[in-house]
Amino acid sequence: MDIAKFQSKLNKAWKEILDKKKTDSKYEKGAQVKAHDDYWLTLNKNNLPGIIIKGDNQKINLNKFPKAKGWSFYFTNSEIKMNVNEEKYNDFFIKLINLILTKIYLEKLSGEKSINCFLKNLIFAKDFFEEENVPRKLSTEEQIGLFGEIQTLSQIISKKLNNNELSLASWTGPSRKHDFTFSKILIEVKTTSSETQKIHTSSTNQIAPVYDKNLKLIFIQIIKNNNGLSLNEVIEDYSKLLKDESEILYNDFILKLTQCRYLDIHKNEYKQKYIIDKFNFFNINEKFPYIKEYVVPEELSDLSITYKIDLDKCEEFRIIEDELFKDL
Repeated sequence: MDIAKFQSKLNKAWKEILDKKKTDSKYEKGAQVKAHDDYWLTLNKNNLPGIIIKGDNQKINLNKFPKAKGWSFYFTNSEIKMNVNEEKYNDFFIKLINLILTKIYLEKLSGEKSINCFLKNLIFAKDFFEEENVPRKLSTEEQIGLFGEIQTLSQIISKKLNNNELSLASWTGPSRKHDFTFSKILIEVKTTSSETQKIHTSSTNQIAPVYDKNLKLIFIQIIKNNNGLSLNEVIEDYSKLLKDESEILYNDFILKLTQCRYLDIHKNEYKQKYIIDKFNFFNINEKFPYIKEYVVPEELSDLSITYKIDLDKCEEFRIIEDELFKDL
């Protein structure tokens, strides 16, 4: 069964559970429709979608199950049940579950490996279920950031590695602090459409030499231009390349995009076209400007410090593209 047929099967299962709610007089005890292996779809009495994982789950560490405002988990010896808490999360939840189950199906996972895959990819999308105003489109800054990450993935990483599986696996922007993660190096990508070369940091040490891996920075300068490509187009081009090679890679890419909150319902909002003016590469070593020390009064908690770095004043840290990967 190919990816289209499997996802069609899942969509039919969601329709079946909706129809079952209308006809099942015992629905409040729980209507269920099998989706794949030990995974069953369900709706609760408030008509909110959920999923049930059946089987011997006693060996599963319940602490692995993430808490979020938007969902709830319930446990028994034979079932793990999850439901969303509010209707606004419904469509995203159904798409996310379909993509995760497709990944499990394509990779032929079962048992503990299957559940770990389910949880891992659920956690990566956790932030969506914490937001109040959903589904919201990506801000202009977020669109530009994602544009830069996809261009880095397709134009630099994939060409350097000549291996789409390894390249896509290295893209950790949807789930970790840095956009690309390798065995020996981390790469952070910053993209701007303004003339300034000042970049924002999202945390105190995002761009700082404080990790057990060497940190590199790619700074992309882009220009609005109708002859360029939109965010949708760079995603479509890379999607086609992956789909032609492997359904697993294609599904993984769409899953990561979903975890970034790139949703079909907002595509008409992402038509601005850009051309890449310049890729800039920097090595982040001990001499690179960052906040090395600060004192936090004990009365303060959850402190977050952000700041801007003026790359115009960081020329001594500039490197060529080949140096970016010398430790790869």
